[in-house]
Amino acid sequence: MNNIDLTYLNEISGGDNSFIKEMLDLFVNTTAIEVNEFDQLLAAGNYEGIGQLAHKMKAPIQMIGASELFDKVKAIENSGKTRSNIENIPNMINEVKVKIGDLTNDIHALLATM
Repeated sequence: MNNIDLTYLNEISGGDNSFIKEMLDLFVNTTAIEVNEFDQLLAAGNYEGIGQLAHKMKAPIQMIGASELFDKVKAIENSGKTRSNIENIPNMINEVKVKIGDLTNDIHALLATM
């Protein structure tokens, strides 16, 4: 669970566990599902769409304090929007998928203890 840092959520919620649970659920039910959209965009060669999806995913990732994942998603966003390093995008997407899968597992374990 070292991939998650709930400091920000604790600060903005005043330590309200129900709010924190809601935000974690929201992450699992949106970001963890959205990551699969990368495959369709990649297959279509839609790099601008990849950049937009990555941009959309940044805030929830930042909110749960997953800084390493945030940096990877930001790199995908920049590559997609600028069409630079597009040869690296498939590998970056695969790394993000693995990290989001790990985070989702960590969140489920965390939610079970709250």
